[in-house]
Amino acid sequence: MFKEKVLSTCRRFNLIPPGSKLLVALSGGPDSVALLNVLLELRGELQLSSLAAVHVNHQLRGAESERDERFVKELCGQLGVPLFTERVTVNPKGKGVEAAARQERYRVFDRVLRLWKGDYVALGHTASDLAETVLLNLAKGTGIRGLRGFLPKRDRYVRPLFEVTRREVEEYLELKGLPYIVDSSNLSTDFERNLIRIEVVPRLRRLNPRFEESILRLTSTLRGIESFLNSQVEALLERFTAGGHFCAPLEELLKLPEVLQGELLIGAVKRLTGKGLSFRKVEKCLELIKKGSFARYSLGNGLTFVVDAGRACILPEQEGLKPFEFRVTDLPAEIETPSGVLRFSLNRGYPLIPLKEFKGQGIIVRNRKPGDRVDLGRHTRPLKKLLNEAKVPVLERDGLPVVEFGGRVLYVPFVSLPRRELPQPFVGVEFEERKSSDSPAGD
Repeated sequence: MFKEKVLSTCRRFNLIPPGSKLLVALSGGPDSVALLNVLLELRGELQLSSLAAVHVNHQLRGAESERDERFVKELCGQLGVPLFTERVTVNPKGKGVEAAARQERYRVFDRVLRLWKGDYVALGHTASDLAETVLLNLAKGTGIRGLRGFLPKRDRYVRPLFEVTRREVEEYLELKGLPYIVDSSNLSTDFERNLIRIEVVPRLRRLNPRFEESILRLTSTLRGIESFLNSQVEALLERFTAGGHFCAPLEELLKLPEVLQGELLIGAVKRLTGKGLSFRKVEKCLELIKKGSFARYSLGNGLTFVVDAGRACILPEQEGLKPFEFRVTDLPAEIETPSGVLRFSLNRGYPLIPLKEFKGQGIIVRNRKPGDRVDLGRHTRPLKKLLNEAKVPVLERDGLPVVEFGGRVLYVPFVSLPRRELPQPFVGVEFEERKSSDSPAGD
């Protein structure tokens, strides 16, 4: 039944299209040996055009690593399978040894597949590996992706043993009389996955002898849920992502189920950086969305999450705007500022001061400063309060130009100002807001 089960998996998930050149990842352990042999048996049914193997010697276990390499060379020689071998140096660089070794291993797989002009790499992960992955992710804290575990097919990597258990692998090897080697590091509970396999899974199997099958059913359901969520997320990302930014109205976000809000944030970060977003950071962002008040939260990977002016945005981290200050002494004049263009001319726009006063001192254009108050004629009011009333987004305020004359703030764009009646000739100002193609979506 082992052969039939693997063939069924390959067909169910369309793992290996007819005519494919298939590269088998061969460690020499029971799973990879069973995988190589069963694919040789299924070569005709799968209509493989070529089959080869690749072995990576991580050089982490001294003589044992050398033994593994000798074994796979002998095995492939007996089976008539072309073999690629490569030795690598594993440098954790802040990662765990397992993670660093995995990274090196996949780097070799990609390179060999490309040089061999192959189509897919077959990995020996079983339903038992899937169950261990799900349990490990669950123990550490995870979302839908972690609970559904690895996929039967991802890009150019396929897992033909996805629906068979480790016990079925061992029975198949015994039936065929196939030799294999045992990695001594797999017996140490110092490694997280080994701890799950050796101490946790046997206890769960006492509750349910077909434990792996239950995990397979669970992950199948979760893959369906994930597929539905992904379709919803993609449609929303198309609406709210542009020019390296993600911005969505809070009102719309709050109408979405919380799980979809979280998946949308994860999808936005993935689209902007290619990286993931931890469960803890997703939870923090969802909390800030609920509060709805101004907030700024670093997501890492060069991104900041911001709630401001009725929107939730994921933006590139940027240094604050540099202070700017210009003095206007001639008319007409045009001043470029981060948020738009100020134009000063005679008897046009919002009246500022009589021309005779301008000739003596000129006008200053600068960004805002703490404690700024706007001259409203008979009284002044704090600029901060006026910007709040005008609902100017906090992140845009430092780029707004402040027009000052004689120590008095006379004009700020978007702020409600009193009508000034000045005899001609007077100096007036007009403001043209900058409309950038890379401004955050949702404006």
